[in-house]
Amino acid sequence: MNFSLTGFDWPPFIWGLLAMAVVFGFGLLAVRRVSAAVPSGPQNMMETALETFQDLVGQMAPPALAPNLTLMGLTLFLLLVVSNILGLLPLPGIGARWIHSPTAFLSMPAGLAIWIFLLIQWAGIKYKGIGGFLVGWFWKPIPVFGFVVNALEQLVMPVSLAFRLFGNILAGELVLRMTTNLPHGIGGWLVTLLVGTGWLAFSLVISLIQALIFTILMVAYMSIQANKDH
Repeated sequence: MNFSLTGFDWPPFIWGLLAMAVVFGFGLLAVRRVSAAVPSGPQNMMETALETFQDLVGQMAPPALAPNLTLMGLTLFLLLVVSNILGLLPLPGIGARWIHSPTAFLSMPAGLAIWIFLLIQWAGIKYKGIGGFLVGWFWKPIPVFGFVVNALEQLVMPVSLAFRLFGNILAGELVLRMTTNLPHGIGGWLVTLLVGTGWLAFSLVISLIQALIFTILMVAYMSIQANKDH
């Protein structure tokens, strides 16, 4: 496993492209035969997800930011869900141990966190203006010394986002891989089946939760930065 942020590593790049292709393909499938009637299949799933994110973002973000932030949040969530689940395939005992989640490599969560950090600053400038953005950085919550507080908060944010996602997904993968290396024989296979399947189900839930947490925090950070009162 490569923990480097500077060296190029093929697995996260390849599996990241695969995750993007799956999300893109699902989006095309959902809008392929859009109907005004009662939706079904992929269209129903996409509309349900979109309505859920509209309600979620609408409660947090300023009205001017909400529409774009809804689409961005939904796209990010779908990408993270697919990326996290990739490391859970294939099922324990089938083999193909070279499959990994791209989010189990530090480079992808860190890249997403840096991207979110830059978007947050852009949101502050766009919705507050340069003057309001600088006032928020240097004058709130404490005049002059507010810069130190805000700098620490802004720098900790991408680090916590990246390592929370990376650590949880990597840990899930490692434990899942361990269950496939148990001793052979009836006892080993039974333990692999029971423990591996149980952990697989648990990891699936964690994958969804971590994708949702990452996305909600992104929405919250951007909403706070775009709020003129902050």
